[in-house]
Amino acid sequence: MLSLLSCTLPSTTHIAPHHLLNFKKLINNAEPHVFKPIKSNSTLAHFNACLKDYVSAGLMLEAHQLFDEMPERTLVSWTILMSGYARHGPVSETLSVFQEMMGGCHCDFRLQPDSVVYAIVLRACAALGNVCYGRELHCRILKSGDGVVDSFVENALVTMYASSGFICDSIRVFDGISRPDLVSWSSMLSGYVQNGLEEEGLRLFVRMIEAGVQPDVFVLSRFISACANLGCLGPGVQVHCNSIKMGFRHSLFLQNCLIDFYARCGDCGSSEKVFYQLPRKDLVSYNAIISGYVHNFFDFEALRVFQVLISEGLSSDDFTLVGVLRAVIGLGALNLGREIHGYIIRAGFESNLYVISSLLEMYIECMDHESLISSNHVPPKIFNCLEGGKSDKFIVASILKWCSLRLDLETGQTFHSQIIRSNLQSDPHVVSSLIDMYSKCGIPEAASTIFFRVKDKTVVPWSVIIAGYCWNGWFDQSLSLFRRMQFDLVEANEYTYTSVLLACLALADLGKIKEVHGRILRTGFESRTSIINMLIYLYLDFSQNLRALALCLLIPEAKIPWDLLIEAFVRTEHQELIPELICRIQRSNGRINSTSVRCILHSCAKLTLLNVGTQAQAYLIKRGLICDPSTSNALIEMYSECGMIADAVSTFNSMQEKNSESWTSIISANVNHGQPSKAMDLFTQMCRNHESVKSGTFTSILRACAQMRLVHEAIRLFFSMREIHGIEPSLEHQTCIVEVLGRAGMFEEAQKFINSVIPLKSVPQVWKILLSTSRVHGNTNIAKYSTNKLLALEPKDFAANSLLQHFLLSEGKWNEALNLKRKKKTVVVNSAWIEIRNRIHEFASFDRPTEYINTKLMEIENDMKELGYIADKKISLHNAEEEFYGCGGYHNEMKALALGLLELELGAPIRVLKSSRMCGDCHSAFKFVSILLGRELVVKDSCNFHHFINGKCSCRDAW
Repeated sequence: MLSLLSCTLPSTTHIAPHHLLNFKKLINNAEPHVFKPIKSNSTLAHFNACLKDYVSAGLMLEAHQLFDEMPERTLVSWTILMSGYARHGPVSETLSVFQEMMGGCHCDFRLQPDSVVYAIVLRACAALGNVCYGRELHCRILKSGDGVVDSFVENALVTMYASSGFICDSIRVFDGISRPDLVSWSSMLSGYVQNGLEEEGLRLFVRMIEAGVQPDVFVLSRFISACANLGCLGPGVQVHCNSIKMGFRHSLFLQNCLIDFYARCGDCGSSEKVFYQLPRKDLVSYNAIISGYVHNFFDFEALRVFQVLISEGLSSDDFTLVGVLRAVIGLGALNLGREIHGYIIRAGFESNLYVISSLLEMYIECMDHESLISSNHVPPKIFNCLEGGKSDKFIVASILKWCSLRLDLETGQTFHSQIIRSNLQSDPHVVSSLIDMYSKCGIPEAASTIFFRVKDKTVVPWSVIIAGYCWNGWFDQSLSLFRRMQFDLVEANEYTYTSVLLACLALADLGKIKEVHGRILRTGFESRTSIINMLIYLYLDFSQNLRALALCLLIPEAKIPWDLLIEAFVRTEHQELIPELICRIQRSNGRINSTSVRCILHSCAKLTLLNVGTQAQAYLIKRGLICDPSTSNALIEMYSECGMIADAVSTFNSMQEKNSESWTSIISANVNHGQPSKAMDLFTQMCRNHESVKSGTFTSILRACAQMRLVHEAIRLFFSMREIHGIEPSLEHQTCIVEVLGRAGMFEEAQKFINSVIPLKSVPQVWKILLSTSRVHGNTNIAKYSTNKLLALEPKDFAANSLLQHFLLSEGKWNEALNLKRKKKTVVVNSAWIEIRNRIHEFASFDRPTEYINTKLMEIENDMKELGYIADKKISLHNAEEEFYGCGGYHNEMKALALGLLELELGAPIRVLKSSRMCGDCHSAFKFVSILLGRELVVKDSCNFHHFINGKCSCRDAW
């Protein structure tokens, strides 16, 4: 009795509450002669009752002692003891007790097991994975006849074969059951799910329903698990609804399964809803939601739930801590990981191998290279702290990975010795980690020696050695190993293919890449994200941009490599898809780096997508990337190209750190928008701040001089480029000087400069500049001379012909203009665009305006006529590619303006993009509209930005 009182009570998690309560009362209140049966006057039933109490309380040592002292044992006695070991463990004792019973050494006759005993022992075989002994029992049962074959035995056989991976035998037993009950269906469904045959499991569930069997909570949970594994949201939702109708709304077990199901299917919203609607939550509920958040990359939310769990006084288990450590890895938050490490120690999990393995992974993943070098061997310290030197293959593999990342050969060799002493050198995980460690430490010969000593090589060591060869630059050898692996009939996995593709890239062998890609398609790995990402990267590197883009679109949103996808869009010039791309990134909570954001901003600048650009800016602010100077420079460019010069200036002024590119960007923006004096002031300030002046800076400032007609200042800056700043003037700078002289009306000097300074007089841009400036000053001779030079270089240059026509018309030389029109055979279709609520509307030449737009155009024209506007009829001759209808010929920009007035909110600026030069009549019409409506109108044509405010244009009518 004293020994009984001194024993430790079992954990309440293993004992049914009523048994525990009764047993505690029994221990506390009973006298010794009452509780422990006395051999002289105790009946067999009394002994069995006491034995059952011990087993119910989980006190298996005391139960076995009592069993050994029993003067007589019946089948009931043996069954009670075996069921106790099957329930409380160790399970292997169940088989030992059964074998002892069948030996018959403790009784005068050999007991014959019944169906209950066989069912208990078969389930013990299932738990141990001992299918060989299970088959022996199956044969014994068949020899015993139908007397012991009932539903208990049949269901246990189904479970035993399925749990051991012999699903075909399990199916054969199930099909042989004449009238399967709910347990039969449940066992078979569990077997399908355990063996990765979820689709078969779903079909079996349908068969069960058709057979009229009503599912219980456990069956529904198995079905939901199958749906989660397949990612089938729809069927799982249907079962969720049916479970509510069946009255299982308050089943905590089923609700926990639903939390996991929705999270694994990517529907975190529904997972949260189920979790927060639970009237009572247990630790499994918290573990499910934490795991779901981590699965969907909501790492902050996972940590927040962990905080709530602690605040409510619930104790964590190893599953909780592993989920939290994975959230820390996702955030890369090393300091937070150290806090969790402290909690692990305080909670008493410092010896839990599962937790320690995840803790090692956290340190390995979260520490950067410099921290790894100076970390003072943190993981080995953790390893040494394990009680009694306990370790397993995963702990050792983590330590070796640590050594690989630190390139710490000495520590790796030390642990290699410990591995040999611990007899772990034959474990495939450990062997693969050793191969990786020696490869990363630059000793591929040692890695190769270890690899070729492995007898039965699985795909893991093959993949590691191929990757190790690539790491050390043995690319040809890695491909040779891959061929040998195929010859040995070892199926490659995604890691193998990733390394092989890297070897192909290093060897610049596009043909081999396509060959490997074909094999990937044949072996069914084409949907693996890591392989698709690698193929995207390779095809982009070989300028196979359309192939890369097609691969990007195959990946689910949650796993899309957004940075590679953006690069593919930009390279293939599919910038028109950028708005949709931004929406998809925000919808999937995707993450992109600052380089990708800059690519998006550059695309927005190119397409003048202001709304998309502002969304990208919001993303930058949210991710804390706005402080990067290169990102701010891209923002300045985007706002400038979208006609928002005020926002570009605001962005520049808010920059805490400005570099040379920042100054050049804002100077260029001011010049492009007709604010040359501000550009000159900024240039002066830039020089005072001793910022490095680049070639692009001089291009912009010389254009500012041209707009202000500062000839002497432009010449001084031009010569200072070489003498002071060491920059050799390029053709672009020389063209700017031609523009300076032309805008100042100094055409003779401009021609001399072209003849004496510009080495390539066959550059069309020089003559285009001279033609444009001659039109401003009404110099017909220079205009004709420039046009002839230009058409000699580019006979099909439509812009030159149009510009000369406009000039002749404005000078009243109708006949010459008509003759030029008859010679012109090419008709170019031009377009204008306007962005309205993230959608681009295009208006092309010869497209008649809709009634909706035409009504608005007529209304505008009538209002302008009241202000004194008279349409220039000459425009019908000048721009023959656009038919004349009314004001401005109803050219493309006028149609876009009308749509903007109809669709944009009152008072908002209207921004229009035009592919060709804006004609004079449209220019006049826009000035009248800016007075009429009192709002800013911005037009970006092929030459300039035009800001129309109160009847004035920023180009000063010189474009």
